[in-house]
Amino acid sequence: MLGKRSFIRWVRYHYLRLVRLNDSPEKVALGFSIGVTVGIFPTFGLGIVIVIFLAWLININKASAIIGTLLMNPWTSPFFWALSFFTGSLMLGNNLKETALLIKSLKTQGDLWEAILGKRLILPFIVGNLTVTVVSAVLSYIAAYYLVKAYKNAKIKKALHKRGF
Repeated sequence: MLGKRSFIRWVRYHYLRLVRLNDSPEKVALGFSIGVTVGIFPTFGLGIVIVIFLAWLININKASAIIGTLLMNPWTSPFFWALSFFTGSLMLGNNLKETALLIKSLKTQGDLWEAILGKRLILPFIVGNLTVTVVSAVLSYIAAYYLVKAYKNAKIKKALHKRGF
C-alpha cells in the first residue's frame, strides 16, 4: 500500500519532471493531456507505446505524454473505472444504487472485465469513460499549461534577480 508520504513524493517527483521539461508550455501541456487521455482510455497495457507514437506523429513532447499516461496506474485505475461506470450510468438514466451494488459484488479485475464484456456494464462504461476521458484531457491540459508556464516564469524571474535586474 502506498503511504501518504510516498504518495506526496510520487506526485512531487512527477510534477517536477513535467515542469522542468525543455519545451514550450503548449507542447508539454498537449503531450501531458494526450498521455492522460490514452492513460484513462482502456488501452490494455499499450498506453505508453500509443502515446510515444502519437507524440512523434503530431510533434509534441514525448516525455510529458509518458508522464500523462502514468496517471492511470494500479492505484488510480479502480477510481477511474468506477467514475466511468457511475458517469455513464448517470448519463444513461440508470439506477446508481444498482450500478454500485453490481460493481461492489465484483471481487477481482477479472470479474470486472467479465461483467463489462458480458454487456452488463459495457454501455455505461463506454459512455462514462469517453466523458471522463474528455473532461480529464481538457483539465489536464489547462493544469499542465499553467504549471509549466508559472515554473518557467519563476525561473526567469529568479535568474534576472540574481543578475540584479
